[in-house]
Amino acid sequence: MATIALTQPDQGRYSNARAWFAVVILSLAGIVSYIDRQIINLMVEPIKLDLGVSDLQISLLQGFSFALFYAILAIPLAWIADRHNRKWVILFGLICWSGATFASGLATVFAVLFAARMLIGVGEATLSPAGFSMISDYFTKEKLPGPISVFTGSGFIGSGLALLLGGYAYSTFEQMGPTQLPFGTFQPWQMTFMAVAMLSIPVFFLLLLVKEPVRREGNTVIATDDAPPAFEVISFLKEHAKVFFPLFFGFSCFAGAQYGIGAWAPTYFIRVHEWTQLEVGQYFGPVVMVAGLVGVVAGGFAAEKLLARGMQDATLKVPMVAILAALPFAIAFPLVESPFAALGLLALVIFLGTIPFGAGVSTFPLITPNRMRAQVLAFYLLVANLLGYSAGPIFIAWLTDKVFADPSAINLSLAIAPPLTMVVGLFLIFIALKPHRQMAQAISHGD
Repeated sequence: MATIALTQPDQGRYSNARAWFAVVILSLAGIVSYIDRQIINLMVEPIKLDLGVSDLQISLLQGFSFALFYAILAIPLAWIADRHNRKWVILFGLICWSGATFASGLATVFAVLFAARMLIGVGEATLSPAGFSMISDYFTKEKLPGPISVFTGSGFIGSGLALLLGGYAYSTFEQMGPTQLPFGTFQPWQMTFMAVAMLSIPVFFLLLLVKEPVRREGNTVIATDDAPPAFEVISFLKEHAKVFFPLFFGFSCFAGAQYGIGAWAPTYFIRVHEWTQLEVGQYFGPVVMVAGLVGVVAGGFAAEKLLARGMQDATLKVPMVAILAALPFAIAFPLVESPFAALGLLALVIFLGTIPFGAGVSTFPLITPNRMRAQVLAFYLLVANLLGYSAGPIFIAWLTDKVFADPSAINLSLAIAPPLTMVVGLFLIFIALKPHRQMAQAISHGD
C-alpha cells in the first residue's frame, strides 16, 4: 500500500463561505449535467416518430447508452481525480457532455443518437466522483451530509428544468417548424438538444473560480499524488464486502426506481392524460425540482443531525424509512384517473424517494479513506448507472412493450416496476445495517 505523506494538522482550512461557494458552483454544473441527460425524456414521442424506434430502444437512449460509456471510463477517470486536480477533471467532463448534447441534435438515425448519448456519460464519470471528493475536503465529516445532499439535489433541479425549459423550448421550435441552419435543416426536438447544450458555457467560467481544496484525512493533510491503484481499491471493497456490496446495489435499486419514474412519467402524462410537452414541462417540471430538491436536502440534513446525536447508521435508516413511506404512493399514482391527483401522489413519491440520494450516498465518503474516495464513489456510480439508471427505464419499457404489448399500458408498468425495485433495495440495505455499524464503530475508534 502506498504511504501517506503527512503535514501539520489544520493546514489549508477554508472558510464556510468559500466551502459553500464551491458547493453552489459544483451544483450548477450538476444542474446543467442533468438537463443535458434528462431532456430526452420530454421528447420520446417526436423522436420515436422521426427515427421509427420502440419504447425499448428509447429506454436504451435514456439510460443504458451513457451507462455503457461510464462502465468503460469511470474507474480510470476517478483514479485521475484521486491523483490530480479535480476541478480540471470536471471542466474536461463539462466540455465533453455539453458537446455530446449538441451532437444529439445532429442525429438522424438511432445509432448516431445512441453514440451521442453514450458520450454524455462522461458527465457522470467526471462530475460526481470528483465533486463528492472535493466537497469531502471542504467540510468535516460531521458536517458532510448537508453539503453532499445539496450537491446531489442539483440533479433534481436539473431534471425539473429539463422538463420546464425543455417544454418551452420544444413548444417554441414546434411553432417555428423545421429550422434551417447553415449546416442543415432540423426538427424541433433536434433544436431543443442544441439549445440546452449552450447552458454549459457560463458554468464553465464559474467553475474556473472554484479553488481545488487540500486533500485531508480527518484533520491531517495528505499527499496529492497518493491515489491507490484500482486493485488496492478493489481489495478495500472486498475486505468490507458485507457493507459496500449491499449498499451499492441497494441504493442503486432506489436510484433505478426514481430514474425509471423520471424517464417515463412525462410519457405517461402524454399518453394516458393527453398532456402536451409544454403542459408536462409546466406542471411536472416544478414538481420534480421542488419535491426532488427538498427530499434530497432534507434527507441529508436529517442524517447530519442524527449523526451528531450519535446514531452511526443514520445515513441508512433515514433512507429506509423514507422508501417504506413512498411505496404506497408509488403504486397508486399511475392508477388514479385525475392527472392532477396523479401529480400530487407523484410529488410525494419523488420527495420521499429522493431522500436516499442525500442521506444514503453520504455513507460512502464517511467510511472510505480520502485517498480512494473518488474511486469508491466511481464503483458505486458504476453499479448505479448500469443497474439503476439503465435497468430502471428498461424494466418499465420491457413491461410496456413485451408484457402488456400496449403503449397506453405504461401506467401499469409504472405501478409495478418502481415499487418492486424499491422493495429489493430495502432488503439489501437491511442486510448491510449490522456490518456497517461495526465498520463505523471501528473507524470512530481508530481501528
